[in-house]
Amino acid sequence: MHPATVSRALSRPEKVAPATRERVEAAVAKLGFVPNRAAQVMKTGRTGNIAVIVPDITNPHFASMVRAVERAARAGDLQVLLADTGEHPREELRAARTFVHDVDGFVVLSPRRLHRELDALGSKPAVFVNRPVPKHGSVLLRSAPAVHDALLHLASLGHRKLAFLGGPSGSWAASERRAAVRTTSADSGLDVAMVDASAPTFEAATDAVETLRRTGATAVIAFNDQMALGVIAGLTRVGLSVPRDLSVVGIDDVPLAAMVAPSLTTISLPSEDAGAAAVALLREGRTAKTELFGTLVVRESTGRVTRRRATARANGARRPSGADPG
Repeated sequence: MHPATVSRALSRPEKVAPATRERVEAAVAKLGFVPNRAAQVMKTGRTGNIAVIVPDITNPHFASMVRAVERAARAGDLQVLLADTGEHPREELRAARTFVHDVDGFVVLSPRRLHRELDALGSKPAVFVNRPVPKHGSVLLRSAPAVHDALLHLASLGHRKLAFLGGPSGSWAASERRAAVRTTSADSGLDVAMVDASAPTFEAATDAVETLRRTGATAVIAFNDQMALGVIAGLTRVGLSVPRDLSVVGIDDVPLAAMVAPSLTTISLPSEDAGAAAVALLREGRTAKTELFGTLVVRESTGRVTRRRATARANGARRPSGADPG
Protein backbone atom coordinates (compact mmCIF):
# COMPACT_ATOMS: atom_id res chain seq x y z
CA MET A 1 0.00 0.00 0.00
CA HIS A 2 1.35 3.43 -0.94
CA PRO A 3 2.61 5.54 2.04
CA ALA A 4 0.42 8.44 0.91
CA THR A 5 -2.65 6.24 1.23
CA VAL A 6 -1.66 5.24 4.75
CA SER A 7 -1.04 8.85 5.71
CA ARG A 8 -4.39 9.92 4.31
CA ALA A 9 -6.19 7.09 6.13
CA LEU A 10 -4.74 8.29 9.42
CA SER A 11 -5.08 12.03 8.96
CA ARG A 12 -8.18 12.32 6.73
CA PRO A 13 -10.03 8.99 7.06
CA GLU A 14 -13.15 10.38 5.41
CA LYS A 15 -11.13 10.68 2.17
CA VAL A 16 -10.33 6.95 2.06
CA ALA A 17 -12.55 4.03 1.06
CA PRO A 18 -13.91 2.14 4.09
CA ALA A 19 -12.23 -1.13 3.09
CA THR A 20 -8.84 0.56 2.70
CA ARG A 21 -9.28 2.44 6.00
CA GLU A 22 -10.04 -0.82 7.80
CA ARG A 23 -6.87 -2.46 6.38
CA VAL A 24 -4.76 0.51 7.53
CA GLU A 25 -6.32 0.54 11.00
CA ALA A 26 -5.74 -3.19 11.38
CA ALA A 27 -2.08 -2.81 10.41
CA VAL A 28 -1.65 0.15 12.78
CA ALA A 29 -3.15 -1.84 15.64
CA LYS A 30 -0.95 -4.84 14.91
CA LEU A 31 2.25 -2.76 14.77
CA GLY A 32 1.34 -0.49 17.68
CA PHE A 33 2.07 2.54 15.52
CA VAL A 34 1.63 6.00 17.08
CA PRO A 35 1.59 9.04 14.73
CA ASN A 36 4.42 11.54 15.26
CA ARG A 37 2.62 14.77 16.05
CA ALA A 38 5.80 16.83 15.84
CA ALA A 39 6.31 15.66 12.27
CA GLN A 40 2.70 16.40 11.46
CA VAL A 41 3.10 19.95 12.78
CA MET A 42 6.20 20.50 10.63
CA LYS A 43 4.42 19.20 7.55
CA THR A 44 0.98 20.77 7.95
CA GLY A 45 1.53 23.72 10.31
CA ARG A 46 -1.27 22.39 12.49
CA THR A 47 -0.85 21.02 16.00
CA GLY A 48 -4.09 19.09 16.31
CA ASN A 49 -4.67 20.85 19.65
CA ILE A 50 -7.20 23.39 20.84
CA ALA A 51 -7.05 25.28 24.12
CA VAL A 52 -10.01 25.72 26.43
CA ILE A 53 -9.83 28.58 28.93
CA VAL A 54 -12.39 28.28 31.72
CA PRO A 55 -12.99 30.54 34.75
CA ASP A 56 -13.79 27.76 37.24
CA ILE A 57 -13.64 24.07 36.36
CA THR A 58 -15.18 23.16 39.74
CA ASN A 59 -18.43 24.83 38.65
CA PRO A 60 -20.55 22.00 37.16
CA HIS A 61 -21.93 24.41 34.55
CA PHE A 62 -18.45 24.90 33.09
CA ALA A 63 -17.49 21.28 33.66
CA SER A 64 -20.35 20.15 31.42
CA MET A 65 -19.24 22.60 28.73
CA VAL A 66 -15.67 21.32 28.88
CA ARG A 67 -16.91 17.73 28.65
CA ALA A 68 -18.89 18.64 25.52
CA VAL A 69 -15.87 20.44 24.03
CA GLU A 70 -13.69 17.38 24.62
CA ARG A 71 -16.29 15.06 23.10
CA ALA A 72 -16.63 17.22 19.97
CA ALA A 73 -12.87 17.69 19.69
CA ARG A 74 -12.24 13.95 19.99
CA ALA A 75 -14.70 13.33 17.17
CA GLY A 76 -12.59 15.66 15.04
CA ASP A 77 -9.29 14.00 16.09
CA LEU A 78 -8.32 17.03 18.17
CA GLN A 79 -6.71 17.14 21.60
CA VAL A 80 -7.81 19.60 24.29
CA LEU A 81 -5.47 21.63 26.49
CA LEU A 82 -7.20 23.11 29.52
CA ALA A 83 -6.51 26.20 31.64
CA ASP A 84 -8.56 27.07 34.72
CA THR A 85 -8.15 30.76 35.56
CA GLY A 86 -9.73 30.55 39.00
CA GLU A 87 -11.92 33.58 38.18
CA HIS A 88 -8.81 35.79 37.80
CA PRO A 89 -9.00 37.85 34.57
CA ARG A 90 -5.21 38.26 34.37
CA GLU A 91 -4.84 34.50 34.22
CA GLU A 92 -6.86 34.44 30.98
CA LEU A 93 -4.14 36.37 29.18
CA ARG A 94 -1.35 34.32 30.75
CA ALA A 95 -3.02 31.09 29.66
CA ALA A 96 -3.55 32.36 26.12
CA ARG A 97 0.12 33.36 25.83
CA THR A 98 1.21 29.99 27.21
CA PHE A 99 -0.81 28.02 24.65
CA VAL A 100 -0.65 30.23 21.57
CA HIS A 101 2.20 28.34 19.85
CA ASP A 102 0.88 24.90 20.75
CA VAL A 103 -2.71 25.09 19.55
CA ASP A 104 -4.68 25.69 16.39
CA GLY A 105 -7.33 27.77 18.17
CA PHE A 106 -9.05 28.69 21.41
CA VAL A 107 -12.43 28.08 23.03
CA VAL A 108 -12.84 30.67 25.76
CA LEU A 109 -15.67 30.11 28.25
CA SER A 110 -17.25 33.19 29.86
CA PRO A 111 -14.19 35.45 29.62
CA ARG A 112 -13.85 38.43 31.94
CA ARG A 113 -11.52 40.56 29.82
CA LEU A 114 -9.60 38.36 27.39
CA HIS A 115 -10.69 39.16 23.86
CA ARG A 116 -8.81 42.45 23.34
CA GLU A 117 -5.52 40.93 24.46
CA LEU A 118 -6.08 37.74 22.48
CA ASP A 119 -6.36 39.75 19.26
CA ALA A 120 -2.73 40.78 19.77
CA LEU A 121 -1.45 37.21 20.05
CA GLY A 122 -1.48 36.46 16.35
CA SER A 123 -3.78 34.84 13.85
CA LYS A 124 -5.06 31.92 15.94
CA PRO A 125 -8.86 31.70 15.71
CA ALA A 126 -10.98 31.81 18.84
CA VAL A 127 -14.59 31.15 19.76
CA PHE A 128 -16.01 32.86 22.82
CA VAL A 129 -18.84 31.42 24.89
CA ASN A 130 -20.96 34.09 26.58
CA ARG A 131 -19.16 37.08 25.10
CA PRO A 132 -19.94 38.58 21.68
CA VAL A 133 -16.58 39.54 20.15
CA PRO A 134 -16.10 41.25 16.77
CA LYS A 135 -14.25 39.16 14.17
CA HIS A 136 -14.56 36.00 16.25
CA GLY A 137 -17.15 33.28 16.58
CA SER A 138 -19.35 33.39 19.66
CA VAL A 139 -21.90 31.18 21.39
CA LEU A 140 -24.29 33.08 23.65
CA LEU A 141 -26.39 31.40 26.31
CA ARG A 142 -29.27 33.86 26.48
CA SER A 143 -30.91 33.85 29.90
CA ALA A 144 -32.78 37.19 29.79
CA PRO A 145 -36.16 35.79 28.61
CA ALA A 146 -36.05 33.09 31.30
CA VAL A 147 -35.05 35.66 33.96
CA HIS A 148 -38.17 37.57 32.94
CA ASP A 149 -40.20 34.37 33.39
CA ALA A 150 -38.61 33.73 36.80
CA LEU A 151 -39.56 37.19 38.06
CA LEU A 152 -43.13 36.78 36.86
CA HIS A 153 -43.23 33.34 38.51
CA LEU A 154 -42.20 34.91 41.83
CA ALA A 155 -44.72 37.70 41.38
CA SER A 156 -47.46 35.12 40.82
CA LEU A 157 -46.56 33.67 44.24
CA GLY A 158 -47.12 37.03 45.89
CA HIS A 159 -43.52 38.27 46.04
CA ARG A 160 -43.14 42.01 45.57
CA LYS A 161 -39.82 42.71 47.28
CA LEU A 162 -36.99 40.69 45.73
CA ALA A 163 -33.20 40.65 45.55
CA PHE A 164 -30.78 39.81 42.75
CA LEU A 165 -27.45 38.37 43.89
CA GLY A 166 -25.17 39.42 41.06
CA GLY A 167 -22.14 37.89 39.38
CA PRO A 168 -18.68 39.09 38.31
CA SER A 169 -18.45 42.67 37.09
CA GLY A 170 -16.60 41.62 33.92
CA SER A 171 -19.10 38.93 32.95
CA TRP A 172 -21.30 39.45 29.91
CA ALA A 173 -23.84 36.99 31.34
CA ALA A 174 -24.01 38.93 34.61
CA SER A 175 -24.68 42.16 32.71
CA GLU A 176 -27.40 40.54 30.62
CA ARG A 177 -29.13 39.08 33.67
CA ARG A 178 -28.88 42.31 35.65
CA ALA A 179 -30.42 44.25 32.75
CA ALA A 180 -33.24 41.70 32.44
CA VAL A 181 -34.02 42.02 36.15
CA ARG A 182 -34.14 45.80 35.95
CA THR A 183 -36.33 45.85 32.85
CA THR A 184 -38.82 43.28 34.11
CA SER A 185 -39.03 44.78 37.60
CA ALA A 186 -39.70 48.22 36.15
CA ASP A 187 -42.39 46.87 33.82
CA SER A 188 -44.11 44.76 36.50
CA GLY A 189 -43.82 47.04 39.51
CA LEU A 190 -41.52 44.74 41.48
CA ASP A 191 -39.01 46.16 43.95
CA VAL A 192 -35.66 44.42 43.38
CA ALA A 193 -32.55 45.11 45.44
CA MET A 194 -29.23 44.56 43.66
CA VAL A 195 -26.75 42.77 45.94
CA ASP A 196 -23.13 42.07 45.02
CA ALA A 197 -21.11 39.10 46.25
CA SER A 198 -17.32 38.90 46.45
CA ALA A 199 -17.25 36.01 43.93
CA PRO A 200 -19.75 33.85 41.97
CA THR A 201 -19.25 30.97 44.39
CA PHE A 202 -21.10 28.92 47.01
CA GLU A 203 -18.98 30.37 49.82
CA ALA A 204 -19.42 34.01 48.76
CA ALA A 205 -23.18 33.57 48.53
CA THR A 206 -23.29 32.00 51.98
CA ASP A 207 -21.46 35.05 53.33
CA ALA A 208 -23.96 37.37 51.58
CA VAL A 209 -27.03 35.92 53.33
CA GLU A 210 -27.13 38.55 56.08
CA THR A 211 -26.99 41.32 53.46
CA LEU A 212 -29.84 39.66 51.57
CA ARG A 213 -31.93 39.46 54.74
CA ARG A 214 -31.41 43.16 55.42
CA THR A 215 -33.00 44.03 52.07
CA GLY A 216 -36.34 42.68 53.34
CA ALA A 217 -36.68 40.54 50.22
CA THR A 218 -38.96 37.52 50.31
CA ALA A 219 -37.29 35.97 47.25
CA VAL A 220 -33.85 36.05 45.63
CA ILE A 221 -32.54 35.25 42.16
CA ALA A 222 -28.86 34.29 42.21
CA PHE A 223 -26.40 34.70 39.35
CA ASN A 224 -25.83 30.95 39.21
CA ASP A 225 -26.82 27.71 40.93
CA GLN A 226 -23.69 27.59 43.07
CA MET A 227 -24.65 30.91 44.61
CA ALA A 228 -28.29 29.87 45.00
CA LEU A 229 -27.19 26.74 46.86
CA GLY A 230 -24.91 28.91 49.00
CA VAL A 231 -27.87 31.08 49.94
CA ILE A 232 -29.87 28.01 50.98
CA ALA A 233 -26.94 26.78 53.10
CA GLY A 234 -26.49 30.19 54.71
CA LEU A 235 -30.16 30.41 55.62
CA THR A 236 -30.08 26.93 57.13
CA ARG A 237 -27.15 27.90 59.35
CA VAL A 238 -29.18 30.69 60.97
CA GLY A 239 -32.26 28.54 61.46
CA LEU A 240 -34.26 29.69 58.44
CA SER A 241 -35.67 27.54 55.65
CA VAL A 242 -36.47 27.66 51.95
CA PRO A 243 -39.02 28.50 50.67
CA ARG A 244 -40.77 29.27 53.98
CA ASP A 245 -38.50 32.20 54.86
CA LEU A 246 -37.04 33.01 51.46
CA SER A 247 -37.74 31.70 47.97
CA VAL A 248 -34.57 31.05 45.96
CA VAL A 249 -33.99 30.82 42.20
CA GLY A 250 -30.71 29.84 40.54
CA ILE A 251 -29.40 29.89 36.99
CA ASP A 252 -27.67 27.02 35.09
CA ASP A 253 -29.56 23.88 36.24
CA VAL A 254 -26.49 21.93 37.30
CA PRO A 255 -27.19 18.28 38.24
CA LEU A 256 -27.14 19.04 41.97
CA ALA A 257 -30.05 21.47 41.56
CA ALA A 258 -32.50 18.57 41.27
CA MET A 259 -30.83 16.51 44.01
CA VAL A 260 -30.84 18.90 46.98
CA ALA A 261 -33.73 19.33 49.39
CA PRO A 262 -35.58 21.47 48.63
CA SER A 263 -34.86 21.00 44.94
CA LEU A 264 -33.83 24.23 43.27
CA THR A 265 -36.02 26.31 41.00
CA THR A 266 -33.61 27.44 38.32
CA ILE A 267 -33.07 28.53 34.73
CA SER A 268 -31.83 25.59 32.68
CA LEU A 269 -29.10 26.54 30.20
CA PRO A 270 -27.96 24.17 27.41
CA SER A 271 -24.31 24.18 28.50
CA GLU A 272 -23.33 21.00 26.65
CA ASP A 273 -24.89 22.30 23.45
CA ALA A 274 -22.83 25.47 23.88
CA GLY A 275 -19.58 23.51 24.15
CA ALA A 276 -20.35 21.46 21.05
CA ALA A 277 -21.39 24.56 19.09
CA ALA A 278 -18.15 26.32 20.01
CA VAL A 279 -16.02 23.48 18.64
CA ALA A 280 -18.11 23.37 15.45
CA LEU A 281 -17.54 27.09 14.85
CA LEU A 282 -13.83 26.73 15.52
CA ARG A 283 -13.37 23.74 13.22
CA GLU A 284 -15.32 25.42 10.43
CA GLY A 285 -13.43 28.69 10.85
CA ARG A 286 -16.66 30.65 11.07
CA THR A 287 -17.08 33.95 12.93
CA ALA A 288 -20.83 33.54 13.27
CA LYS A 289 -22.85 34.12 16.42
CA THR A 290 -24.88 31.21 17.79
CA GLU A 291 -27.60 31.90 20.36
CA LEU A 292 -29.02 29.28 22.72
CA PHE A 293 -31.84 30.05 25.15
CA GLY A 294 -32.54 29.02 28.73
CA THR A 295 -35.87 27.92 30.18
CA LEU A 296 -37.34 28.24 33.68
CA VAL A 297 -37.60 25.00 35.66
CA VAL A 298 -39.88 25.33 38.69
CA ARG A 299 -39.06 23.09 41.65
CA GLU A 300 -39.44 23.26 45.43
CA SER A 301 -37.29 26.25 46.40
CA THR A 302 -39.95 28.81 45.46
CA GLY A 303 -43.25 29.17 47.29
CA ARG A 304 -46.01 31.58 48.15
CA VAL A 305 -45.44 34.49 50.48
CA THR A 306 -47.22 33.74 53.74
CA ARG A 307 -49.22 36.51 55.38
CA ARG A 308 -47.09 36.32 58.49
CA ARG A 309 -43.84 36.58 56.53
CA ALA A 310 -45.09 39.55 54.51
CA THR A 311 -46.24 41.30 57.69
CA ALA A 312 -42.91 40.66 59.39
CA ARG A 313 -41.08 42.18 56.43
CA ALA A 314 -43.33 45.23 56.38
CA ASN A 315 -42.75 45.77 60.11
CA GLY A 316 -39.01 45.23 59.81
CA ALA A 317 -39.26 42.32 62.24
CA ARG A 318 -37.64 38.91 62.13
CA ARG A 319 -39.73 35.88 62.96
CA PRO A 320 -37.99 33.61 65.47
CA SER A 321 -36.59 30.49 63.83
CA GLY A 322 -38.81 27.46 64.12
CA ALA A 323 -41.98 29.50 64.47
CA ASP A 324 -45.08 28.35 62.65
CA PRO A 325 -45.11 30.09 59.24
CA GLY A 326 -48.91 30.23 59.32
